[in-house]
Amino acid sequence: MTNGDVNAHGVPLSREAALAALGEAAQWWGCDVPDDPGTSELAALVDELIERLRTDRRDERLRNAAVDLAAVAEALGAASRLGGLLPVISLWHLRTAVAKEEQARRHLAQAATPREAGAQLPAAVS
Repeated sequence: MTNGDVNAHGVPLSREAALAALGEAAQWWGCDVPDDPGTSELAALVDELIERLRTDRRDERLRNAAVDLAAVAEALGAASRLGGLLPVISLWHLRTAVAKEEQARRHLAQAATPREAGAQLPAAVS
């Protein structure tokens, strides 16, 4: 994704759309997402998810996904710190988080299937 690349697949055009996409992604990963989560809430959920993924030493795909999810948490943290200041920069961080989450999910693409909201990852991850 480059600056101004609004036609790229999966790139949310607004803060609300980005937060909605990240909330849905957190549910896909098995997180218990509250209604209308903010950036700091999503960052905390992703941090917890990273810890779960990093504990499985046997699965390299999960560890690789955790690396990308760490970038998601970092981008969410940056957006949270900005709050309402510099909305364009905040949106850039949220778009980065969406792109990195999609990249993390691709690490599991071979074995993972979409789950219902709130469903847990395979037992090795939980």
